[in-house]
Amino acid sequence: QTGWMPRTHPLTLPGGRILLPLYSDGFNASLVAISDDDGDTWRASQPIIGLGPIQPSLARQRNGTIIAFCRDSGPPPFRVMASLSRDNGETWSAARDTDIPNPGSSLEVIVLRDGRWLIVYNDSTKSRDNLTVAISEDEGKTWPLKRRLEPQSDGATSFSYPSVIQSADGAVHITYTCKGPRGGRIRHGILQPGQLKTD
Repeated sequence: QTGWMPRTHPLTLPGGRILLPLYSDGFNASLVAISDDDGDTWRASQPIIGLGPIQPSLARQRNGTIIAFCRDSGPPPFRVMASLSRDNGETWSAARDTDIPNPGSSLEVIVLRDGRWLIVYNDSTKSRDNLTVAISEDEGKTWPLKRRLEPQSDGATSFSYPSVIQSADGAVHITYTCKGPRGGRIRHGILQPGQLKTD
């Protein structure tokens, strides 16, 4: 309740600056830790404020604008929230609702090596009973391709806290918590490049 916590991957900018997304349950807001010396020292950005934007995940557009996609911990309507930075993470616009549903659960966005964006999130405004991956070809404006990852057939009912990377062979690795009759566990899923096509 009193500290600033990381949840998603840091973002390294072309000039070498590292941006580490942080959030506070106490303040119900977020900020970014900034390092310009390979992580030796850090300072805080201006906060990401709004009606409860926490656990930001960062993606950089080709024009240099950085978008922080945030979990919605505020009032309805429940949507993924987005905040923009046009000065390499120093300052952030007020976080506003997107069209992406969010039931008050974490998400992660990455920029694939081919330039497309990928998000893993709960595609619902009410519960974590599904987990979905979506692809954007216009840097986060629209997400036309969606693939349901969960639930599978073992009775699991809640899927949370996805973490996403793209490996050297192009495959996308996704880990997330999974709860159900067998208790809590962590699953690891792999999407091959051919499964991420929009045509």
